[in-house]
Amino acid sequence: MEANHKATKGYLALNDSDLLPNLFIPSMDMLIWNCRGAGNQRFKRTMRELVQIHKLDILILMETKVEFKSMGMFFNCMGFTASAHVDPTGRSGGIWMLWNPNVVNVRVVEASSQLITATISRQDFPDWLLSAVYASPNHCKWDELWEHLEVLSHNMTELWLVAGDFNDFSTTQEKRSFNGNHHLSQSQDKRRSKKFNDKIHHCNLMDLGCSGPRLTWSNN
Repeated sequence: MEANHKATKGYLALNDSDLLPNLFIPSMDMLIWNCRGAGNQRFKRTMRELVQIHKLDILILMETKVEFKSMGMFFNCMGFTASAHVDPTGRSGGIWMLWNPNVVNVRVVEASSQLITATISRQDFPDWLLSAVYASPNHCKWDELWEHLEVLSHNMTELWLVAGDFNDFSTTQEKRSFNGNHHLSQSQDKRRSKKFNDKIHHCNLMDLGCSGPRLTWSNN
């Protein structure tokens, strides 16, 4: 926690003796999940459990592999009666943003194959901006996404959360590779993570950190 506070003060150009500002951010439970397929029974069972346990206000699902219209009633029955979505192309991609309008007001600003950005409003609290990302593994499209985020950041006046699946990693510890040429792979990974961190820095964003398993996805 101390290290996080020190890093935050650095980003805000505060001295060590300065107090962090109280931003009065409302408590909100949100799930952001690359579910890798949203149409099967296993997904539905897990989704119901997660909503019941965590009392979620906003859902963001990526790589859904199915069109939203096939699942609309499923989410309506759980109280998520408002949504914005970009359906996958074939079985690739897809971003769904769903929310309970009785709890939170969401106004979508833009939607594309890699990004849904929305203004989040709640009574008695300042509005803030949420960008849900599913970055393409295609390098050209990946660059396009970050160029767009940089443009957004230069005009940003609200609090801004950018979250999702960036198809990237910020340190080599976030990846486990079984490549036979270990030294070449490590060198490439360092260049890649530096590029990713540079993009985060250029957008004036900071990594909020995480807790839990160090590695959360595997492709064998």
